[in-house]
Amino acid sequence: MKFYFYIGLLIIVVSEILLFAGVKWVKIFFTPFVWTGYILLIDSIVFRIKKESWITRRGRTFLIMILLSAGFWYMFEFFNLFLKNWRYEGLPAVWITAIGMTWAFATIGPGIFETSDLLECIGAFKLRTQKFEIPKSVLYTLIMVGAGCLLSFLIIPHRIASYLGIPLWVGFILLLDPVNCIKGRKSIFKEWQAGNFQNFLCLLVGGLICGFLWEFWNYWAVAKWVYQVPYAAEPKIFEMPLLGYLGFPALALEYYVLYSFVLRWKE
Repeated sequence: MKFYFYIGLLIIVVSEILLFAGVKWVKIFFTPFVWTGYILLIDSIVFRIKKESWITRRGRTFLIMILLSAGFWYMFEFFNLFLKNWRYEGLPAVWITAIGMTWAFATIGPGIFETSDLLECIGAFKLRTQKFEIPKSVLYTLIMVGAGCLLSFLIIPHRIASYLGIPLWVGFILLLDPVNCIKGRKSIFKEWQAGNFQNFLCLLVGGLICGFLWEFWNYWAVAKWVYQVPYAAEPKIFEMPLLGYLGFPALALEYYVLYSFVLRWKE
């Protein structure tokens, strides 16, 4: 096991202890602390199983992924100015908030991909089918639908925009994954055409696992997010309405297609 397995485990355990001991700086930075520990821990387990991992083999890409992860989520924060489906409570001074938020947002993509990698390397969801072709006309149509989903926030009145959570969480998938497929980059649609559904399913389940952990750890934090959705607000698991958990698998796919688009990932 890589040495940072124990560092990650120690970070999580100590953060939990100090949180319940009421240590102020841990209560503020609890989410990024535990997610940093989680990423180190899971990456080490992945390395133990398949002798390579994001940190050990793709260190430069991993660092870029960290930076892009924060940028991607700030983009979603922009859309939430129209959507207004979540807000933050218990935030400290502005500069401390900026550090904490950026750090937390930087762990989103790595957390998703480490979890997905773990599922894949233990052989989960090895589903293959016959190869098939998605017509380019369908891909171009999906691109237009995805663009429409995202542009709708700019033209629809704010009182209606708060109901448009679903278009946000599928918009980038529909807009960019067909582009990635056409350009020969890593793409969910490209994998489907090859009859390979493992990565798709691992991302979905990995996103759901991360979503549960995000909400679990967020629930105990002082600086935290809360939801204000106009429909299906109950029942809740932690702060998240039950139906909202369906957004986490979609978020995992969105991060995958965003990374592939920006970094021009090839097979």
